Amino acid sequence: MGQAISRRTFSFGSAAALLSAQTMGQGQAASPSSVTLIEGGIPRPLVIPDQPLDCVVYAARELAAHLSKATGTLPQIIPEHVASGQSTSEGFFFLGDTAIARASIDLGSLAPEACILRTIGGNFCIAGRDGPGDPLDPDVTAGTLFGVYHFLQNHLKVRWLWPGDLGTMVPKTASLIVPSLDEVVAPHLMQRHVRLFKPGKIDRPELGFSTTAAADYRAEERIFIRRHRMGRRQHIGYGHAFGDWWAKYGDQHPEWFQLVDGRRGPVKPGARFSMSIADPGLHQQIVTLWREKGGARRGASFINAVENDIPGLCECALCRALDSPPPPDYLTFIPPQSKMARHPFVTDRYARSWLEIQRLAARDNPDVTVVGYAYFNYFAPPTSGVRLNKNILVGFCPSSWFYPRTAAVQEWMKKQWRGWANTGARIFLRTNHFLDGYCMPFIFAHQFADEFRNAATNGLVGTDFDSLTGQWATQGPTLYLLMRLQSQPDADANALLEEYYACFGPVAADVKAYFEHWENYTMNLSGRLEQTFAELKASRWKSWARAAAIVYPEGSFAAGQKLLSKAVQSAAHDPQAAERVNFLQLGLEHARLCCRAASARSAGGVQKSEAGGQAADALIQFRRQHERTWIANFDHCAWVEGESWN
Repeated sequence: MGQAISRRTFSFGSAAALLSAQTMGQGQAASPSSVTLIEGGIPRPLVIPDQPLDCVVYAARELAAHLSKATGTLPQIIPEHVASGQSTSEGFFFLGDTAIARASIDLGSLAPEACILRTIGGNFCIAGRDGPGDPLDPDVTAGTLFGVYHFLQNHLKVRWLWPGDLGTMVPKTASLIVPSLDEVVAPHLMQRHVRLFKPGKIDRPELGFSTTAAADYRAEERIFIRRHRMGRRQHIGYGHAFGDWWAKYGDQHPEWFQLVDGRRGPVKPGARFSMSIADPGLHQQIVTLWREKGGARRGASFINAVENDIPGLCECALCRALDSPPPPDYLTFIPPQSKMARHPFVTDRYARSWLEIQRLAARDNPDVTVVGYAYFNYFAPPTSGVRLNKNILVGFCPSSWFYPRTAAVQEWMKKQWRGWANTGARIFLRTNHFLDGYCMPFIFAHQFADEFRNAATNGLVGTDFDSLTGQWATQGPTLYLLMRLQSQPDADANALLEEYYACFGPVAADVKAYFEHWENYTMNLSGRLEQTFAELKASRWKSWARAAAIVYPEGSFAAGQKLLSKAVQSAAHDPQAAERVNFLQLGLEHARLCCRAASARSAGGVQKSEAGGQAADALIQFRRQHERTWIANFDHCAWVEGESWN
């Protein structure tokens, strides 16, 4: 989950009595001995406060459900006042703000999302910094829940591979003895965030989930990402900030907006526009609006200064005066079809403007942080030597450079991150790369992990990945790393992948060989993938289905099918392993059917040609039959198909 913190974090003193005389015995101290929590297949009761927060109740239910899977017995969940009357005073799980926790732990002094795991007098205590609200809301602090997940992952060796019961691996056990324990754990990153895919209009709803299946899938997905500790220490408001500003301020303050070919504002009505980001009046207005929303009050606050979803286009003298020459290798790595290739390098105007906005706001509140993006033609780090500071938060948001990459491009991307980190700003990953791949066996696990590790060892403070497309059966190893690395950024990628494969029991080696085959296939696509998408005028994140049958022709599936057939034989005597292999087989068959539909589209249109209609019907029938296996987010697939085939 996160780093263990010294026991000096705890509050010791006159409150050393861990339980009152009315509860579990008077004056007990933290025991150096181990604690038996499961004996003879029976887990000990779970004790929660008499008036628990929702997130503590949920933590108890999650712990009980997993202990039931491990032992076959569902443990009791009891309030403190009931526990006080028990004949035994040992072997309880205490969760949340109980008397045993309050007696020695200042929970209020814990950082948001932090928790304590401690053995106390023959009992085991998990207590964290908790807040009110929906336990699955990423803005709700749920330290006790995170402590439960840390315990399950590290002591019971639970693994969460994909949403749902089949994707939850809980080893069977008849006993569990926890050694003497006294630690505080907290997430390494201030924000761990994966955006859940929310489709817009789906042109052919029958290609997606049924209404009830869609709701159930979304519920399982929320549970799954919380188990991987997605959340944040505090809410940070950011995103393209100025979309409605021309309508609001264009008449009175045209000087705040881009100057292009001698004209201010959008180049045509309704078009996107960038700001004259260097304009002092714009800076003052941004700070004024922040102040009006209460930003000047003491404590941490954020100013959203993220440019609109467009390159920086302003040609005014103020902006140009802040520009610096591009890096020497800049054009070498800019894709020729990219928007960046058509516009000059303008990073320094943005970096210097963020700094000026932060300086203005800091007069009212020194704890204010200004948020901007490294994006489009201000993606590469500044070259002027400008020094930023920890109150500048930069979202590293490459608008291109999807996986797979050549070795040279991979190293260049890592260099860009280090360049931003060297400015003194705080940096978070805000990439769109997980929108790529459609539902194909498109695996870039190691290349992603390499880039993530570079970020983690060079100042990474948070993540915001766009988006989780949910192709669990075909892209599982990459998605597992996406989840696990956010809660354990210093983990070895290969060790995490071995965790994933080990959950397939006797067929672990076969499944590893299967996904390594597809990762090699994906890495070998690098050159021709860009060419194929360019020729088809297809988007990597939006219209992948248009290219699917070319990138994955019918014959490409045979090798994967053969590897999974071998896994089926190896799993003959392990029903759970066999079920998980079948999950992978369904994912591969689904990808093959999608390619057939895409191929039929090229012969005249899925809706118009007879072949297209048959291929679409077969795909719809397959999805209806298997929609509750959660092999894929069918709504995402349907949205991509609609964007591709229209």
